[in-house]
Amino acid sequence: MTTYRSKPARVAAVALRMALGAFFIVSAVGKLLSIDEFEIYLFSYDVLSLRASMFMARVVIVCEALVGIGLIANVWNRFVNVCSLLMMAGFTVFLCLSALAGRTDSCHCMGSMIEMNPQQSIVKNAVLIVLLLVAARAKPWSWKPRWYVWLPVVLAPTIGVFVLSAPDSWLFGPAEELYNREELEHAMAPEGELHPVGLEEGRHVVAFLSPGCAFCQMADEKLTHICQRNNLDEEAFVCFVPTMDSTLSPLSIDTVSFLHKSYRLTNMTFALITYGQRPMVFLMDDGEVKATCHYRNIDEQQIVAFLNHEDEEE
Repeated sequence: MTTYRSKPARVAAVALRMALGAFFIVSAVGKLLSIDEFEIYLFSYDVLSLRASMFMARVVIVCEALVGIGLIANVWNRFVNVCSLLMMAGFTVFLCLSALAGRTDSCHCMGSMIEMNPQQSIVKNAVLIVLLLVAARAKPWSWKPRWYVWLPVVLAPTIGVFVLSAPDSWLFGPAEELYNREELEHAMAPEGELHPVGLEEGRHVVAFLSPGCAFCQMADEKLTHICQRNNLDEEAFVCFVPTMDSTLSPLSIDTVSFLHKSYRLTNMTFALITYGQRPMVFLMDDGEVKATCHYRNIDEQQIVAFLNHEDEEE
C-alpha cells in the first residue's frame, strides 16, 4: 500500500495511527481492570471451559495491547496493518454471531468503562476498520528497532497480563474453606432450619451468597454456566441468601438476582455456618460436605465430576 505523498496527509495519518494505538491500549486496560466480568462473558457462551475462558480473555487483552503498541511505534507497518485488521475482523465476526444469537448484554469491548451491546460494538468496529485503512498508508519511521528493543516491548504486556493478573486456575487450587461444621449439622437436623430443603439426600452444590455482593453474583453466573454447559441437573444447585426473616423461606426467580433455586436463610444461621464469608460453595453428598470453595477456586471439572459421580469410578 503506497504512502501519502503530501506532508499534511502523512502527518495526519501518523497522528491517526497513534490515536488508534492509544485507543486499543485503553481498551485492553479496560478489559484487564474488569477481567472477572470479561472471563464470565466468554464463558457464558458455553463453548470454552472455565479455564480456557480465563486463558482466552488474557490472550485477547495481550493481542489488543500489542496491536496498540505496534500502531504507536509506526514501524513494520505492513505487518501491524495486517494484524490489526485481522484482529478487528475476528472481533466483528464474533459480535455478529452474538447479535444473531440474540445477545443484548454488554460485550465488554471496553471493559466496564463503557457498556455496549454487540450491535453498538459492531458499528464501533466498522468505524475503527475504516480509520485503520486510512492510517494504513502512513509512512513508517526509517529506523528499525533491534531485537533487544522490541523483544522487551512485546514481552512486557504478555508477562504483565499473565503474571500480574494470572488466571485463577493457576493461583487457586482446591482448598478447604473454614466453616462451622457443627452449626451446619445442627441446621440440617430434623428440627433444623435447613432440613426442609432436603440436603441430606443426594448430591448438591450449595452456595451461600449475598445479593449485594458483586463476587457472589459472578459466582452464581459461573455455577449457572457450568450447569448449562455440562447439562447438569439444575435441581442439584441451591442458593442461600441472608435475610432478617425469622424462618427459612423459598425465593422466586423474580425476587432475587441469582439464577438457581434460592432460599432466604436467617442472618444468624447464615453467619454461623459461613463465619460471615461470602461467597462460599459446598459440594455436599447426603448431607456431608465433601469440598468447599470460594469465588476464585470454583472448579468446573471438580463440580462436573462430583455431580456425575465420576469420583466414585476412580
